[in-house]
Amino acid sequence: MIEHYLEERFGIVQEDILISPSTNRKATVKEVLHSVEQSGHAEKVLAKIQSIQSLGRKGVIVYLTGLSERHKAKG
Repeated sequence: MIEHYLEERFGIVQEDILISPSTNRKATVKEVLHSVEQSGHAEKVLAKIQSIQSLGRKGVIVYLTGLSERHKAKG
């Protein structure tokens, strides 16, 4: 569901690569969303994305990149 919303609303597809500016780590949107679903936070993430949608595509990418960093730090 999140994948569809990201693609329709922002043009962000699962194959897009997120690169952390601080660590230069790379992750695909698909990897980040999979880890979010595994942790059981998919609904919270979708709600957050909907609340920051006024920031546009770039704001959502920054948010997803931050999620990527947090989930890699835990894993």
